[in-house]
Amino acid sequence: MKKNGLKSIIVVVFCACLCVGYFYYLTQKTSGKEQKLTEVEMIISKDLEASYPKTAREVVKFYNRILKSYYAREYTQEQLEQMAKQARLLMDEELKDKNPQEQYLEAVKVDISNHEKEEMTISNISLESVNEIEYKTVKGNECAYVDVDYFLKSKKNTQRASQTYVLRKDNDGKWRILGFYQ
Repeated sequence: MKKNGLKSIIVVVFCACLCVGYFYYLTQKTSGKEQKLTEVEMIISKDLEASYPKTAREVVKFYNRILKSYYAREYTQEQLEQMAKQARLLMDEELKDKNPQEQYLEAVKVDISNHEKEEMTISNISLESVNEIEYKTVKGNECAYVDVDYFLKSKKNTQRASQTYVLRKDNDGKWRILGFYQ
């Protein structure tokens, strides 16, 4: 009888261990899904040194993801500063010299504040297609002109704003934002 009692205890303990182990597995597993990053976290985590956008259009597209995130206002102060640093990495040295980091960050904050007062957000951004981008050689430098339409939504109305980005290839063959005009 002692053998049967001992076997029963071992079976019960083994089953209990299996149940506890299975419960732990269920509570700890991530269902095969990775934690989803927010748009701001994706922008900040992009390593522009290792994977810089290859075309002028891609540079403007990434810059506009940053702009849209600025005006969505779903970030911390530290994240805003990190996004501004990412935006500056897309800029030509000439533009960066005219807009030092602190000055650029303050200008961004003022612009965001103005949009916030008007409760304005960017509802849509439309970049021209690859075939429509204009390429020129200016003073011996390759330049690209990329047109972008912004659809802005506020309490009062919806409006469209257009902007042309001027990009210049640097010595490494990377397109950098030199400036923009409306």
